[in-house]
Amino acid sequence: MADLVELTTTTWNDRDRAGWRECYVEDCEMLTPGVVDGTGGAALLAFWDETMEAFPDNRITVVRVVAQGEMLVEESRIDATNTGPIAGPDGTPIPPTGRSLSLPFAGIHRIDGDRIVSSHFYWDTFDMLGQLGLLDA
Repeated sequence: MADLVELTTTTWNDRDRAGWRECYVEDCEMLTPGVVDGTGGAALLAFWDETMEAFPDNRITVVRVVAQGEMLVEESRIDATNTGPIAGPDGTPIPPTGRSLSLPFAGIHRIDGDRIVSSHFYWDTFDMLGQLGLLDA
């Protein structure tokens, strides 16, 4: 079951959008701070599109995975450069900063068979904004 985190990470880092989508059931749930809170493929791919547009060079590194029953918990890190717009709190685009970040995050996934039913991601938004120079004002 922990291999599923490796598969999602590999397809993400390889920019295999269709392969990453296939790791999830059709009516999956996706929750991410300030980006997506929804169900189905549209929510999943909205997260992909927003992240890839804002941070096209991003790479995920898995630090550890814990599996218990139908639950998988990952501790990972994203390393990226902000070269595309980021959606602000009201949806207004924030221009790219050109700054790099190295941001730890956690993912809590519920699994059914060999696919993900639900993913909830958590990261420190203040840390992210600070690394991007968006808290300097």
